[in-house]
Amino acid sequence: MSGGRDRDRFELLAAAAEVADGTLSLAETVQRLLEIVVPAFADVATLDVVDPSGDLRRLGARLGSPRSSELERALAGRRQVKDPTVGVGRTISSGQSQLLSPILDHQLRAIAGRAADLELLRALRLRSTIYVPLRARGRTVGALACSVGDSGRRYDEDDLRFAEVLSGRIALALDNAGLSEMLSGLERRLEAALANLAEAVLVRDPGGRVVFANPAAARLLGVESVNALSSLDPSALMAKYDVSDEHGRRVGLEDLPSTRAAAGERAEPLLVRNIIRATGEERWLLHKATPVFDPEGTLSMVVSVIENVTEVKRAELAQRLLADAGRVLSSSLDYEQTLQRVAQLAVPALADWCGVTIREGDVLRQVAVAHSDPAKVALAREFGERYPARMSDASGAAEVIRSGQAQLVPLITEELLEGAELSGEQLALVRELQMRSVIIVPLAIPGRSPIGAVSLVMAESGRRFGRDELSLAEELGRRAATSVENARLYTERSRIASALQQSLLPPQLPEVPGFRLATLYRPAGDHSEVGGDFYDAFEVPGGWMVVVGDVEGRGAEAAALTSLSRYTLRTAGKLLGDPVAALAQLNAALRERPRLSLVTVCCALLREGPQAADCDVVLAGHPPAYHIHAGRPREVGVLAPLLGAYESGTWEPAAITLEPGDQLVLYTDGVIDTVGESERFGEARLAAALRGATGAADAVARVEQSIRRFAHGPQADDTAVAAVERVGGKREGEKREGEPGAAAVRGGGAAWVC
Repeated sequence: MSGGRDRDRFELLAAAAEVADGTLSLAETVQRLLEIVVPAFADVATLDVVDPSGDLRRLGARLGSPRSSELERALAGRRQVKDPTVGVGRTISSGQSQLLSPILDHQLRAIAGRAADLELLRALRLRSTIYVPLRARGRTVGALACSVGDSGRRYDEDDLRFAEVLSGRIALALDNAGLSEMLSGLERRLEAALANLAEAVLVRDPGGRVVFANPAAARLLGVESVNALSSLDPSALMAKYDVSDEHGRRVGLEDLPSTRAAAGERAEPLLVRNIIRATGEERWLLHKATPVFDPEGTLSMVVSVIENVTEVKRAELAQRLLADAGRVLSSSLDYEQTLQRVAQLAVPALADWCGVTIREGDVLRQVAVAHSDPAKVALAREFGERYPARMSDASGAAEVIRSGQAQLVPLITEELLEGAELSGEQLALVRELQMRSVIIVPLAIPGRSPIGAVSLVMAESGRRFGRDELSLAEELGRRAATSVENARLYTERSRIASALQQSLLPPQLPEVPGFRLATLYRPAGDHSEVGGDFYDAFEVPGGWMVVVGDVEGRGAEAAALTSLSRYTLRTAGKLLGDPVAALAQLNAALRERPRLSLVTVCCALLREGPQAADCDVVLAGHPPAYHIHAGRPREVGVLAPLLGAYESGTWEPAAITLEPGDQLVLYTDGVIDTVGESERFGEARLAAALRGATGAADAVARVEQSIRRFAHGPQADDTAVAAVERVGGKREGEKREGEPGAAAVRGGGAAWVC
């Protein structure tokens, strides 16, 4: 019996050897080998190989049962499971044979992996199975699986040893038929695909040694060839670069995703700033790493992909820098403070140093300097003070300002330093600062002469400037210059507006016999436009006239209307001595203007008596005045049309008597329209503020303090207040001991004029 089995097996081996002559194609070889194995040695047989991607590929399946056709197709199309405990995947990964006799249901479950495959395997009614590896050219390339079932046979250890011998013949036959060429062809195609990738790809073994790299990896890492990468120590390779993350924190070899993946840690993608120490070239690299495990869960390799995203990152940083600079440049009209903040934005995103100089005659004054180290900032400021640049300098910022052309020095060499016109102390200081690369751009609006220069320096970081940084610096210089010019224009405009506003108000209130005057003027907004509120006090036949008015609008048109209104009232009042007649004259003048011009006025005519004084109050579209007697305020005036709206109007005087100590308060609607958190100031709050006032100056101060406390947000309208206090009978020019003459509050604060 044994002799017959040995003879059958010898014949089987001989048949397999005949197939291995290499005359058949791979598909024909697979079919012939399976026909030899089934049914002579097995009821069911399959051949599987592993491709370069690590996936299992079934070459063929054969069943000896009469019902084999349908099951055979299902078995041939089945995908293997890389189970770490049993099956084809286990045999290929371990290189060890397996004998399952009997084969148990839980083993079938492990082999199947899916419910549908489990039903297929159960339908085969298998009793024993042998898995043996197929080895070709020194490596495991696949596995032979042989099973018995319907025949009633069972496998034992002798069968396993024979299957191992048979697998050698089968592996030789498959290799001769082109299996190795097919697999190596797949590897070559994979390597060709990786070679054409722009991203660097490296494959490391568990010990960190590079076992594969594409040409992009060699170029990115500055290595002469792909083969040279395998012999490089990772620490030595890392030492060629200065590496930091987006926030400037140092990145070490242990922080890279490839190292983390090899250690079994979570390897999130990492974006780093990579500077080649030898050249100063800056790159932005995105590192990714994926660990690859064998069926037993052991790390077999780490695949790293490094993508060079320098261009994208530089564009992003440039847009972010310009956006941040735009916000800074528009946030303040103090251009020196603004330029300092812009310099700080440029460090370290664009440079290690940033300085800004402004031309002031022949001197270039340093207005901003920035560095991440405050001590170095102090050093640079001291250098600028000790060695101020001048327009007569042959090079540097002076040359850029004269020519209007930017300068780029990619690398500051020793020869360049020695050729510069620097003293020994200056040269030593420049060397101490480690200046490596410089950009100087003009601070200029296109079409105009530069007003200064922006200097950017690379130093201790080892980076170098290029054309991209130059273009960005030039744009930054243009934007900064525009901001400086706007600030200067605004300052000049504010100065002119302030001077014009002051010219529309009395330079000094007159001394009015028997009365004391106090005024307040607070322009709205940022003082860059002339407001429309005004006040005046002047002598008229039989008394004195005090006027408070408000014209429509702001700016030059409002200034012209204010001047017309004030001087028309003054002239008409002095000639006619009648407030109603003066208002009529102003109304006529306004109606003659080509466009509608509206003005509101409160006019008070003061006539002195021995003790009390008579006063007529006339309103023209203006809020009522307040008469304060014994500390109690009450409204005074008859409401009437504003001036300029109608051809004629009816303006009626309201007569009151001012006892010694009484006050009369005239004001514009900017007082009562002051905006709080949820409502306007209003007449009731004004009356409350005036209650208990002890004099003209006290009344004005109370109004100012009240609206300042109440106001929420910027002042929306001009505010003017004029207060008159009856101080008792006296001769003209006479003063009581300790009594001030007149007071004025102007320009948003108290400027009391006596």
